[in-house]
Amino acid sequence: MAVLISFKPNSKAESGVKMIDVSGPRDLTECLHKFIPPTNQWTPVDTALHTPKTFFQDYKKAQDYMFPALRHTFTHHYKNNFLYHRVCEVNGVTPEAIASKKDVQKIPLLPDAFFKDYPDGKGFLNWLKTIFSGSLPKPIFKTDNPSHDEIIEEFNKKGTSIMFTSGTSGRFSFIPRDTRSWNRVKYSAMKSVIELMDYNPTDQVILLIPDPRQTNLTIASLFGIAYDLYNPSNIHVALDMKITTQFLRMQRDETIGISEKLKAKALSTISPLVQRNSDIKIIHLLEQIEKTGKRVNLAGPPFWLDRILERMKKEGKSVHLPESQILTGGGWKAEENKRLPEDSFREKITELLGIPQERYHDVYAMSECSSVFLSCEGHYKHIPPVVVPLVLDEDLNQLDFEQVGRFAFLDPLPDSYPGFIITGDRVKILERCPKCQREGPVLDVEVTRMPGFEGRGCAAVMAELMKQDGEEHATFPIG
Repeated sequence: MAVLISFKPNSKAESGVKMIDVSGPRDLTECLHKFIPPTNQWTPVDTALHTPKTFFQDYKKAQDYMFPALRHTFTHHYKNNFLYHRVCEVNGVTPEAIASKKDVQKIPLLPDAFFKDYPDGKGFLNWLKTIFSGSLPKPIFKTDNPSHDEIIEEFNKKGTSIMFTSGTSGRFSFIPRDTRSWNRVKYSAMKSVIELMDYNPTDQVILLIPDPRQTNLTIASLFGIAYDLYNPSNIHVALDMKITTQFLRMQRDETIGISEKLKAKALSTISPLVQRNSDIKIIHLLEQIEKTGKRVNLAGPPFWLDRILERMKKEGKSVHLPESQILTGGGWKAEENKRLPEDSFREKITELLGIPQERYHDVYAMSECSSVFLSCEGHYKHIPPVVVPLVLDEDLNQLDFEQVGRFAFLDPLPDSYPGFIITGDRVKILERCPKCQREGPVLDVEVTRMPGFEGRGCAAVMAELMKQDGEEHATFPIG
């Protein structure tokens, strides 16, 4: 079903293109080094992730490590994941069948709905055990029917993060990541930021998200990697609030019992005030940063940033931050009716924030994938060499470059769950970036949903945080 793509590297980088050598500044190497395990503990996956000095300067050489990594990871999940083992049995695929690069097309793919196909109540914990590869930690609970949030809290203490997201259907996705798997996510994301953005560890950072230190919400956790890239004292969070699955249910008015109904009613009154105060605080902070002449990285979902821009426009305010940067991610989702074409959104940012369009970056990130696809100054999203991207037609046959189809990927980085996923996203992959000289394939600028799929992803949750009223949503089809 899947094919290991042998991407051709771009021509030699032209002079004048800034490529970052991670063997340089001490603070840069140190921020990455803490996520690299001792070499005597490396598996082929660690070799693929940590051996390349850069992701996008010698892409073909970096990809040479991928087949051993994929074969190792497939074998691991085949042997240690109950549900995936059954999927492989049904498809007649064993580790012995993955003997060469062309054999990776045999690796069975899971629908991204796999991670939201869980039973409610007591069966949830058992479901976690069946999707987890290896031995799940055994925390002690006060009751025999713990809530999602109680389970998440206890697993956090045991070093396993149960990250969650929700589409507009209101059905959560739960992704279990042990410490090693999460460290690989961080390392991969940090490499992309360092190589594709104008990285300076002394920058100011504004995160348009809830405090990532208080939640397992995936979008917050991913943007929260800023705490590993920048000085924490320079990071400002827009929403100082603990976000739990219970909070999100109440925000959608999906309550259990009278106590939650009362809390949900209070939320519907308080949320607009919290939103307003948060946005005013961020605008004031931008004005202060403009006065100091400092650089700031403003990061968060595009609908959140757009809401702030609309308030500035309404109040006749603007700032001039030509050395600063924007990083958006997660899409518009529940605010789809307010979506702007990306070029129009970039123009709006330049008009009100004074940030040049080439300093606007967007990231394509999935809860199920360990790598983020970050756009360069030319706005094409670069695919790291530690994931194999696929574009499939309706019959799940692989399409070529420049063709539009359903996105799928082979991700060898997670130890805790199988990262061989087919999504509901509609994409086009280009063999090389039309705008910069970095090597490797890129996603075209716009990514949309395939017809029939729900508006999924973390940003959908974020868009609901401040809503007063719940909405009726469609059911997500499996597969």
